Amino acid sequence: MLEKQKTYKKVFDLACEELRTSDVEDRLRKAHVQYTAGQGQYLVECPFFDETILVEIPRCTFHSKSGSNVTLATKILISHYLLRASGNPVGGEKKIPYEDVPGCRSYLSVFERRTVRPLITAFGLNRDAFREAGHALGATEESYGDASFTIKAFPMVPITFILWEGDEEFPPSVKILFDPAIDSYLPLEDITVISKLAVVRILKAARKSYQEEDGA
Repeated sequence: MLEKQKTYKKVFDLACEELRTSDVEDRLRKAHVQYTAGQGQYLVECPFFDETILVEIPRCTFHSKSGSNVTLATKILISHYLLRASGNPVGGEKKIPYEDVPGCRSYLSVFERRTVRPLITAFGLNRDAFREAGHALGATEESYGDASFTIKAFPMVPITFILWEGDEEFPPSVKILFDPAIDSYLPLEDITVISKLAVVRILKAARKSYQEEDGA
């Protein structure tokens, strides 16, 4: 675990250095984030799921407006998003599964193990709980499957979750879809990470809703 943290720290330090030496304002415009600038300093407001992370460049500090802890993994994701953001349009009707993102097909089994399976286990027989979890996160409801919604991980990174509820004839299934431009906003390895974080938030929202109902 310690070696893994050291590796993450190196990745983060490299991303910070790249941010400092980049055309920062161009990066921020393409990432569609709000910012204030002055004397070479930038204060960035980066939406991240249902919260806002304040990023200071070139200091490379990260603080959540909600006061929650900003993990090293989250800092890396935000840094990579700001660095890679292409400005390409997103939000069209076309959406693609993970395996159709260029370069991702060979990692599909890992992706499904970390994202799809936990959702099937939690919601395979309960579409209402799935839908309510999305609503709690401010997701946009979709019309796919038995229940579906789209979460914006970043302003230009929408992720769509679709549930087909299981019954006596068919087992439950889940599909996760991305905008075709996803790889122009995040490196391939980050797509699994951001999807896993989305799943964690969905599960946490469902758990919180259940506890509130149980305590009512």
